[in-house]
Amino acid sequence: MRKAIITTTIYVPVLLEEYIKNVKRNKHDNVFYVVIGDKKTPPEAEKYCKDLGNKHKVEIEFLGVEDQEKYLKKFPELNKHLVYNSIQRRNIGILLAYEKGAEIIVTIDDDNFVVEKDFIGKNLIVGKEVSLDCLSSNTKWVNVCQFLKEKNDFPFYHRGFPMEKRWLNEKITKKKKTGKVVVNAGFWLEDPDIDAITRLTIPIDVKSYTRDKNFMLDHGTWSPFNSQNTALAREVIPAYFLSPYIGRYDDIWASYIVQRIAHHRKEYISYGLPMVIQKRNPHNYFKDFEKERIGHLLTGKFCDWLDSIKFKKKSYEECFSEIINALPQFINKHKELTEEEVVYMKKYEEGLRVWKKTIERTEV
Repeated sequence: MRKAIITTTIYVPVLLEEYIKNVKRNKHDNVFYVVIGDKKTPPEAEKYCKDLGNKHKVEIEFLGVEDQEKYLKKFPELNKHLVYNSIQRRNIGILLAYEKGAEIIVTIDDDNFVVEKDFIGKNLIVGKEVSLDCLSSNTKWVNVCQFLKEKNDFPFYHRGFPMEKRWLNEKITKKKKTGKVVVNAGFWLEDPDIDAITRLTIPIDVKSYTRDKNFMLDHGTWSPFNSQNTALAREVIPAYFLSPYIGRYDDIWASYIVQRIAHHRKEYISYGLPMVIQKRNPHNYFKDFEKERIGHLLTGKFCDWLDSIKFKKKSYEECFSEIINALPQFINKHKELTEEEVVYMKKYEEGLRVWKKTIERTEV
């Protein structure tokens, strides 16, 4: 079974060597690596990846700007839709790993440092039937970050958790269930994935994960997951697109689409291990907030709408098409949307259609 670890970076990806050492130490085979550069990525990044591959005798694909343009010639709509100097060029890495036959695609950020004894091993639950604690709540939402021990015991929520679903004193029900995991969302030590509002008001510092094992969310129970330290089963990729036009909600809305289809298929998202340490690259939190503003306003409505869809098909690709075709109904239903919000939704729909066409053209 082929497995891929992918990232995008504007730096020399020195963190990659520890992932490679971790994989080799645990004797995992058929693991390859994809690094997607950008216009700000230094020229020495490509040489570093080549030398690293030779040193450890592993397959590392580095795609600089020219390489990406060449690769995307067979996907002209995607090439036109994606923008430079954006983390959403991660889509190219996901697509390449998909075309190269990866059964599990693990996405990491270039500030996620491996600490797990067996990073790939913890992600091998993806695609398998496993027995785990399965959580649900009276609000239909679970704050998965409640299982992270914060230095000062501050409670906090995952980036993208709808504002109107927070602080509702949810009552959690736990049952042991067995089911197929299609996404494994690993957590983060030190600097977790939280929204800009939280960062601007509370100094969050995660010290540990409070559970021994992973947990799943029951069908009909929601939480976001992101695109850092996240393992995706091959079959979900046709429904997983990171839009460059919806700010810092690119991976969040992608997660909700995959989660909704997983609910329909009676499959599961798991959360917890493996852990990484996030040494967050410099950010302007006020700019981050601006990139999250519309997402804050629309996400609750978007998820309620997703929850209302009655699918007629079964596969991720088919259900993704049903979501795309129903998206105009979301805009028509919510007459209160501002012009800015309508543009946001239409650009999002455009990107989903581009991804659908891209997947149809893949050589798999």
